[in-house]
Amino acid sequence: MSKLHLITYGCQMNEYDSERVAGLLKTCQYELTDSPDDADLILLNTCSIRERAEDKVFSQLGALRHLKRERPDLIIGVMGCMAQLQREKIQERAPYVDLVFGSPAIARVGDLVARVKAGQRSLLETGESALVKMTSRVGTGNRVKAFVTVMEGCEKHCTFCVVPITRGRERSHSPESIVAEIRELAASGCKEVTLLGQTVNAYGRDLAPPTDLAALLERIDAVEGIERIRFTTSNPYNLTVRLIRAIRDVPKVVEYLHLPLQSGSDRILTRMNRGYTRARYLELIAELRETVPDIALSTDLIVGFPGEVEKEFAETADMVDRVRYDNVCVFRYSRRPGTPAAEMPDQVPEDVKARRNTTILEIAGRIAAEKSRRLEGRVVPVLVDGTSRKNEREVTGRTRCNRVVNFDAGSRELLGRVVPVRITQALPHSLRAELADRGAVTRVPVLVPA
Repeated sequence: MSKLHLITYGCQMNEYDSERVAGLLKTCQYELTDSPDDADLILLNTCSIRERAEDKVFSQLGALRHLKRERPDLIIGVMGCMAQLQREKIQERAPYVDLVFGSPAIARVGDLVARVKAGQRSLLETGESALVKMTSRVGTGNRVKAFVTVMEGCEKHCTFCVVPITRGRERSHSPESIVAEIRELAASGCKEVTLLGQTVNAYGRDLAPPTDLAALLERIDAVEGIERIRFTTSNPYNLTVRLIRAIRDVPKVVEYLHLPLQSGSDRILTRMNRGYTRARYLELIAELRETVPDIALSTDLIVGFPGEVEKEFAETADMVDRVRYDNVCVFRYSRRPGTPAAEMPDQVPEDVKARRNTTILEIAGRIAAEKSRRLEGRVVPVLVDGTSRKNEREVTGRTRCNRVVNFDAGSRELLGRVVPVRITQALPHSLRAELADRGAVTRVPVLVPA
């Protein structure tokens, strides 16, 4: 068989897409290799959410140039969001790249590679294609967790974001195709699925007849063998009472929600075209905590958005203190080509962005540490999903609310099992624990600072 080397950058959706590409190319007699030196085909699955992500790709392409020089028959391809956004720039800076294709063309990857092998070099494919539910995977054995795309694209048009350009309009997969994929995963031993979408809580409104994410969660809950259901990423604009109640009422749905705020300033939220206000966001948080008292919350924030002054940044910092997130992902604003924000006046200097980034991380870290310490001594259920990265004699897993826990399993084979553990020590980014008596299990969520 020919050898495929896949390099993946960016989000969970890209990880999912890379699995699909590997599965589709397996049917074309390609098997995965960890070594680019052994590969007949090298594909880079790329991200364009920030300029730094693109810089990494160009650096990697530069490192691969010598392989192409030594082995002219080696096929090098760039796929994903950067391929969609920067196709001309890729061809200009790396003319030895044979294939550039966007996410909509993934279903046709086998045909595209075959055309390159037949002599059609510098092949470019970035147009919109029909929505196809791909279920091909590689190496599903002993898989405890899996991503499942339920919708693709976004129509929110936030002024800083390239996703509507790179991923296209919102399109939902049918509930039947999603449930069929999850049944297949469960049959192979998968215990936890994470439903993916750029705006996952907008799922189903484009279908005929229309449906919603809450209804989909109820259907997946009935799949035998699945223990836990997660979903990401949600937009506050589409968060409904019905979905909040589904988090509470659907047994396999975990008590965890990633709800990007982006800014605590109403003026900046308007400039971002986010579609909600600070007050509305706080109303949603109050409703979430009233309905699901132990819910874990995480968020995304952008600091240094064009025109953000100190008072407006202080409003964002205040929101972190007020909401008391369990995890905060903070990013320095990055100008993206083709977005309105890139052309806005009053761009914030990089040193100011760096200082604001550090301030948010300090606040979020303090809150996370306080929450972690309160967990010591509690007994929680953990889904064991592998071996600890730092100690191969220990296993690792996650609580329902996504907190990483490491503990000694003794001689027991616990992979894929939900077991009760007692938290013995709270560390900055994980918890240490010991096995507890099964009768002591409580459905207490534990949350991830990361």
